[in-house]
Amino acid sequence: MRSRVPLLQIWKVTTALHQPAPVNPHPSSQPLPPAAILVVDDEEAVNRLVARYLTHIGYTVLAATSGEDALGIVRRRLPPIDLVLSDVVMPGMDGTELASHVLAECPGPAIVLMTGQMPEEIERVNVGGHIVRVLHKPVNLDQLQELLRAMLDTFLPAEKLEPPQVAS
Repeated sequence: MRSRVPLLQIWKVTTALHQPAPVNPHPSSQPLPPAAILVVDDEEAVNRLVARYLTHIGYTVLAATSGEDALGIVRRRLPPIDLVLSDVVMPGMDGTELASHVLAECPGPAIVLMTGQMPEEIERVNVGGHIVRVLHKPVNLDQLQELLRAMLDTFLPAEKLEPPQVAS
């Protein structure tokens, strides 16, 4: 089942991107932590819009349209991914399965799942014993920015973490 984003929701995001940037584009007065964020959504329009916004506010952004492609990007570690922002409902590997693989195989990246399918009251889910934040669609860009800032402030940058050692 493909997730659908109503045209009105996309319009709200695009108009925010085409408006002149405020004097301080960051809701908080603190500078954004430098980070590489992987945006994963099977809806290419959503992917492009979220990636453009995150680039505009200063993050390095990579994008994938499937869980399988996203996992390949995270596994390559070039650049090291600090945060994965993934839709939940996607064909093939969904966002929860992607989160499970990333958390098990690749140290470092924080995970945030986006969905329009879960009740609004759900803010966190358990994925393989890890608590993962949930962001509800339609996404409020200021809330997205603050959530990413909070998530990244609590994680070590991925390039400072050592890959897991495999016993021989």
